[in-house]
Amino acid sequence: MKLLICDDDLIFAERVRDAAVPFFEAKNVPVECQVYGSAEELLAVPGLEQCQLALLDVDLVTANGIELGRILKQKNPHMLLVYVSAYLEFAPQGYTVSAFRYILKGDLRQMLPLCLEDAYQALYGAECALTVEFNRESRKIPYDDIYSLESEGRRVLVFGAEPHKPLCAYYAKLSELPAGLFANGFVRVGRSAVVNMRYIQRIANYKVRMRSGVELSVSRSSYAEVRGVYLEWKGRFGDA
Repeated sequence: MKLLICDDDLIFAERVRDAAVPFFEAKNVPVECQVYGSAEELLAVPGLEQCQLALLDVDLVTANGIELGRILKQKNPHMLLVYVSAYLEFAPQGYTVSAFRYILKGDLRQMLPLCLEDAYQALYGAECALTVEFNRESRKIPYDDIYSLESEGRRVLVFGAEPHKPLCAYYAKLSELPAGLFANGFVRVGRSAVVNMRYIQRIANYKVRMRSGVELSVSRSSYAEVRGVYLEWKGRFGDA
């Protein structure tokens, strides 16, 4: 999972990191964690839409943490925002960005483990399946059955092993896909497609080739990032 921590008190931010990373690793969740001392530094980093969890200070020196959370939510509406602050009076503002939790810094030792457990359950506790409304009924499609999800107008087409024949199509946007999908090996390869890295055969020449034989284009601006995310995933999980 990708975890962001932003606090202008870097010593405190490192305490949060030192508690959060071992928590998830103990649950066999590989963690890529980055610590930032300012909102400006964080927002300059590419690939923020891939983040599943962000732990943010509210009262940053050069920015408002609530506004920072709002920007992050625009990049990934399913990102979980946890605010860690010394001031309780900021808590109501967290509701304006659908904050997942609000923790006082003085209560960190007691409350952070409980918060991380709730975040883990929100991201990984549910069945690894995509729930869609299809033909007037709810349907669960296991992540392992999905090769790619592609946008077509107002619909998302869900493809499996058989090329060019969708398993189903439902009304939604790719930006509305659940965070658990990306936490389980999916990556967005362009404006109109998300793929399961388990079924990538290769990435080359600005294209992703799936094991089904389907090729999807990757924009030049995001090619290096997509390829890097895939190589990192492959290094950790191989052909798992």
